[in-house]
Amino acid sequence: MDEESFERGIPTPSIFLKEALDPDGATKISPFGGVVVMAVLFGRNLTHLHRPGPDDDDTNLNGDFWRRHRNMDNILLNIVLSLPDHLRLPGGIDVPNVIFTNMAIHTSTICLHQAAIFKADSVRLPSNTSAESKIRCITAASEIASIMRMISHRDVTLVSRYDRTR
Repeated sequence: MDEESFERGIPTPSIFLKEALDPDGATKISPFGGVVVMAVLFGRNLTHLHRPGPDDDDTNLNGDFWRRHRNMDNILLNIVLSLPDHLRLPGGIDVPNVIFTNMAIHTSTICLHQAAIFKADSVRLPSNTSAESKIRCITAASEIASIMRMISHRDVTLVSRYDRTR
C-alpha cells in the first residue's frame, strides 16, 4: 500500500506479514509495508530481549536466546539483500517511508547486536561472538551515516511526491 492510498482509504493489494518476513518477501512490499515490517521487527526485538523464555540458556550458543538472535539477524539480512529497487536508496530518496525503512533496518540491527554484545560479554562467551556483533553494529552505523549524508542536503518540502492538495 502506498501513502496516498492509505491516506485516501483506497484498498490496495498487499501481502501478509508472514510473507513479508520470508526470505524473498521484501521483494513484494510497498514503502508503507516496509514501515509496518520494521515496526514488527522492533517489537520482536524488544520481546526477544526483555521476555526471556525458560530454555533461553544465555551461556549456550545453541540455546533459545541465541537461536532467536540468529533468526532475527537472518530476517534483517534477508530484507536488506532482497529489497526491490523502489525501496532502495538513493532510488527512493523522495519517499519518506523508504528513507525510514532503510534507517530502521540498520537501527534494528544495532539494537539486536548491542544486546548480543552485552549478553556474550556478561556470560563470558568466546570473544568472536561479541566481535562479530561489533562488526555488524559498526557496519549498520556506517549505513545510517551514509543515509544521513544522502538526505541531509535535501529540501524536506520536496521529499514526498504525494501532493496533499489533491
